[in-house]
Amino acid sequence: MPEYSYAAERADFQSLLSMGFSEIEAAQLVHMKDHVTEQTEYREILQESRRLDFIRWLIDHDRIRS
Repeated sequence: MPEYSYAAERADFQSLLSMGFSEIEAAQLVHMKDHVTEQTEYREILQESRRLDFIRWLIDHDRIRS
C-alpha cells in the first residue's frame, strides 16, 4: 500500500481547484485517487482466489491431478 503523503494530496487538491473544480469535487477526486490502488489490489486478490477455487474443484472432481 502506498505511503500517505499529505503534501502530495494537498498539491493535487490545489491543482484541481486551479482547474475549476469545487472544493467538494476536488476532495472527492483526491479521495478516489488514493483508494483506486486498494480496489485494484482487492480485485486481483479476488481473481486469484477464484482461480484457486477452480483448480481445487478440478482436482476434487478428478479433472486434473495434483
